[in-house]
Amino acid sequence: MTAVAVGVFGFAASLTAFAAPWGCDHCLPGYYACRTNTPDAQPSCLEQFWQCEQDGGCPISLPPDF
Repeated sequence: MTAVAVGVFGFAASLTAFAAPWGCDHCLPGYYACRTNTPDAQPSCLEQFWQCEQDGGCPISLPPDF
């Protein structure tokens, strides 16, 4: 039973290691695309940017051009 628990833990750890391979700047292209394609959607684009950062385990920040 211990071997199964260790195996499951190892598998979960390996998935976590590959969950966010981009670093914390991978949300910027989506933010810029949102701003370009959605007129006057600044609050929702910013909220989507923050959600992306939060989902990736990154600290919440402001985009460079904000």
